[in-house]
Amino acid sequence: ALLGACRIHGHVGLAKHAAEWVLDVDPQNNAAFVLLSNIYAAVGRWDSKEKVRKMMMDKGVKKDPGRSCIEVNCQVHAFVAG
Repeated sequence: ALLGACRIHGHVGLAKHAAEWVLDVDPQNNAAFVLLSNIYAAVGRWDSKEKVRKMMMDKGVKKDPGRSCIEVNCQVHAFVAG
């Protein structure tokens, strides 16, 4: 939740500390990596974004694909991206 709030309000420094704490507790937490990467991208820190993505690759952490469902005419359609 804290990382999500940091993304909304642009608190990059706090996001970095929160992500470090989460990753100390759970080094395979892909959500922390992805959120931090997206926060860096949102503020134009592309070099930091790439470092986070490289850390993910080096540690073998993979991003979960995005999933959506929609119901049309009483039939559910699922979509996966990523």
